[in-house]
Amino acid sequence: MPARGAASIIGTLYLSWGGDKSAISTVNDLRTWFLIFAFVAIGLEFSLRGLREAGWRPVALFASATVVNIVVALGLAVVLFGNFQVG
Repeated sequence: MPARGAASIIGTLYLSWGGDKSAISTVNDLRTWFLIFAFVAIGLEFSLRGLREAGWRPVALFASATVVNIVVALGLAVVLFGNFQVG
C-alpha cells in the first residue's frame, strides 16, 4: 500500500508540474499488465498434487471463509447502498 501512495504522490506532482496526461495513462496500462502477469504467475505456482496431499480441511476452510466474506460484503453493500436510487 505505501508504494501505491508514493506512486499517487509522484503522479500528482508530475501532472502539477505540467506533465503529459498520456504518460500517466501509459503507466496505468503498464500497471494493469503487471497485475495480470502477477496473477498468471500465481496460477502457474498452483499444484493440484499439493492440494490433494493437504486434504479436504484447507479446502473446506477456504470455502467457508469465502462464504463468510461474501455474506459480510453483501450485508455491507445493503447497508451502504440500500437507499441509493439512480436518477
